[in-house]
Amino acid sequence: MPKQSKRYRSLAERTSDALLPLDKAVELLKTFNTTKFDQTVEIAVRLGIDAKQADQLVRGSIVLPHGIGKNQRVVVFAKGDLAAAAQAAGADEVGQEDLAKRIREGWTDFDACIASPDMMGVVGPLGKVLG
Repeated sequence: MPKQSKRYRSLAERTSDALLPLDKAVELLKTFNTTKFDQTVEIAVRLGIDAKQADQLVRGSIVLPHGIGKNQRVVVFAKGDLAAAAQAAGADEVGQEDLAKRIREGWTDFDACIASPDMMGVVGPLGKVLG
């Protein structure tokens, strides 16, 4: 049996084998942070279903309250009112030919690109760069 570290033993003394509600368990885990980096936590949930049964499959998605920690950079090809609406919605870059020129020159510091239908003539030639 492998020897347990001092840090592990000191943390194990602060816990018990009692079942805790999820919010209390998360609070307890946050007190265990003894490292200089952000740690990850895995959770396994037993749902008591038979995945082989078609009517018992679990599917879906959730929106995390604080996101996943990465801000998405969005560029928008639009003009006129659509450009103003994109800027108001939080787009990082809004442009037309000037934005296309920057992308042709190799600028790809963004995660998503959105184009209005009237700008497809400008965006179409960028297909190889945009993917």
